[in-house]
Amino acid sequence: MSYRIGFIGAGKMVNHIVKGLLKSPEMKDDIIVTGRNQQKLDKFNEGKGIEVSTDYSLLSECDIIVNGVSSDQTLHVFNEVRAYTREDAIHISIAAGVSIDEMETILPQHKIVRNMPNIAVSVQEGVMVMAANAHISDEDKETLDEIFNRIAAVAWVEEPLMKYAPSLTGSSPTYTFLMIEAMADKAVSAGFPRQQAYMLAAQAVVGAGKLVLKTESHPAVLKDQITTSGGSTIQGVMELENNGFRKSVIQAMEAINNANKK
Repeated sequence: MSYRIGFIGAGKMVNHIVKGLLKSPEMKDDIIVTGRNQQKLDKFNEGKGIEVSTDYSLLSECDIIVNGVSSDQTLHVFNEVRAYTREDAIHISIAAGVSIDEMETILPQHKIVRNMPNIAVSVQEGVMVMAANAHISDEDKETLDEIFNRIAAVAWVEEPLMKYAPSLTGSSPTYTFLMIEAMADKAVSAGFPRQQAYMLAAQAVVGAGKLVLKTESHPAVLKDQITTSGGSTIQGVMELENNGFRKSVIQAMEAINNANKK
């Protein structure tokens, strides 16, 4: 069964989500992106060939509406478009700082979902952490799983945990990019070509993540399988520990958590 999905806003994260969904060719006719600026919409649509429009009334055709504007504009936009949406439509916000209670003041008795995606949805390897209000049924969740599992691992949580989702999944690719860049810089200093160094470092990270997922082993168990007594790898681990590697990651996450109030 196909579902019509309407996006509001043509920003970076909407672009990542749409790019990921379009890797399933059958999704192309089920997507519309709306916004205020036709020129921005046309730019967004380059290479996609989907429907874009400044006419919010077209959202009345949509089963799922994804509000992709910034946190400070989310409630205003919901208020602007609610007259054009069906009562049975599922409303999704990807804004980190807007609670379900706040959205329900604009859309009382409506189906509402908070969704924290990350950038990897564009390559169908993302994560989406979602929380639902009381009007979302198990069937609705199954529908959203069916759609978004194409581009992400979907995890449903209680809303109080949404405050912590950005540091765990939304922002965390940035930590990994920094590590990949540092690894590649060191490899380049040793003589590796730049692009090859990026590829090798990135693939090493992908492989490590897949090992955790596929084996369901504790990360420490996998670490112990690589670090041999007196070997070089454990020397690297000790240096990371001496420099507070894990503490730095935890503190970065805490800083992000503190910046997200809801």
